[in-house]
This record gives sequence, C-alpha cells and structure tokens, in this order.
Amino acid sequence: MRLCRETEGEVDIVSFIRPLDALKVAESPFAKVVKSKDVVLLHCLLNQRKKESKWKDIRLRQAVNFAINREELWKYAARGNAYNLGAAIPPGSLGHDPDLLPYSYDTKKARGLLAQAGYPQGFELKMIAFEAWKLEAQIISRMLERIGLRVRLDVFKYSEYMTKIYTPYLEKLPEEQDWDIAIYYSGDWFGHAGMTFLAYYLDGGGFRWSNYDTVYEGMWGQVSKTVSPEEQQKKIREMMRHRYNLAYELYLYSPISLYAVNKEVNFVPQKLIFLRLKETSVTKNHWSLRGKNN
Repeated sequence: MRLCRETEGEVDIVSFIRPLDALKVAESPFAKVVKSKDVVLLHCLLNQRKKESKWKDIRLRQAVNFAINREELWKYAARGNAYNLGAAIPPGSLGHDPDLLPYSYDTKKARGLLAQAGYPQGFELKMIAFEAWKLEAQIISRMLERIGLRVRLDVFKYSEYMTKIYTPYLEKLPEEQDWDIAIYYSGDWFGHAGMTFLAYYLDGGGFRWSNYDTVYEGMWGQVSKTVSPEEQQKKIREMMRHRYNLAYELYLYSPISLYAVNKEVNFVPQKLIFLRLKETSVTKNHWSLRGKNN
C-alpha cells in the first residue's frame, strides 16, 4: 500500500486495504480509493466440536448474537465501510432473504439467555483472529464482556490461523481445538453466492464447527439437484434460515471492499473474492504508456 500511494510504477492495485488506511491513500498524489460492495461476509465461527463444548447449547449461541452492537462495529471498526448489518447472504446475491431479520442488540436478553443456560455470572472463553481483523476482534471482545463473558483474545498470522479453523489444514483434531469463537471472513469464489456460503459449512466444506446436522445436509442434497433459479433461491433461503435460527455462527456484516489504485488505472471490481482485471484499463497518462504513440 505504501508503494502504491508514495510511488509511481511500483504497485498499481492493492486489494482489501483496511478502513484506517483509506485516508492515507485518499491523500496521495498517486493513488485513489475504490470501494466495492463485494459479495463477502464477516462473521464468527462458534466451536461446537471442541471437547465438552458449551456452544452446543443454542441459548449461548443466541446470547452472543444479541450481545453484538453492529452499528457500533460499523462506526468504529469498519469506519462506515460496511453494509448488510447482521444478515447472512448479501443483497443482490442469489439466496439473499430480505425478510431474514438480524439479531437485535439486546444485552438484557443476552444476559437472560446466559442465566437460563446456567451461567448467570458468565464464563471464560478464548477468541482467535488473524491480524487483518484484530481491531474487530478487540471490539467484539469488549461487547461480549458487557454481558459478563471474560474473553482471552489470541491473534495469529493468517497461515497459522488457518491451521486452527480450516479442517483440511488443522494441526490438531477438531475436538482438540481449544478456541471458542473465531472471527472469519468469507466470500463468493464462484459467482453463485448462496451456494458458496452454504457449502462452507457442510461436513466436507472445511469450516463446519457446528455439530453434524442431518437436516442441513439433506437440504443441501435437495438444493444441489435443483435447476430452476427461482426454486434454487427458495431452497437457499430455507437453508440459510435454518442456520440462522439455530445461531450456528455469530453474524456481523458485509465489509465494503477497499482498494488502493493508481489514479491512472480505471479499476473495475468484479464483486467476487478473486481479483479479476478483465474490464480494467489504464489511461494514456499511465506510467507504462506515457510518452508512447500507441
């Protein structure tokens, strides 16, 4: 990012810069900020698979969802660069359900659910994150502490982090993982958002930290055989509502993707998590063309 904003000819595009760095780029003589509502979701995995996991109790999963003030996260972590607060599949994506209401911010209800589950004084938990989402994880930790939970936050480099949450890369068996909550960022790899988000959490999807769900797996079997887009959308919404009602994850928001881009580059984001440049071009004043006749 520094090379993009302070030099010309070194770096033309930097993807997924942090909101706190956007102002530095905006003030650059060489670079500009490009924003895109990509098909992405920031959420937290809740570890039901660890030995003697508390998170098998739906009341605890619901409690942490009610503990999150998404407007506060939007303001202080994303600096306004977020949308789709609290919902799952983003607007404009196949499977988005406008009637799926986000969990409200209600600390009284959250504390009540903790008490019902047998933890009126809260309990200790371990939260993990990778470096890019450290600020968000810190703010979420403070919110959970408001309802009586005591959070220990561990932050890792991305490669090390994946050995703790992505099941094909695990350094230990799922039941031996000691974390409770893991902040995670997922996106649409394939241009079919609803199916992409659902597939992550199947038994072989790599990010299943809920108990094995025969109902969910069966619903996937049905949607994967459905050809009609209208019927697909209906079934995807049913699957997402199933996960949402069971509070399998801690749902946050969709971050607006921020790019640092050379001012002479006409960068067109592709809405997917991959960086694709098929519609991107440069002006005649770009460093690679300046002074040339064609």
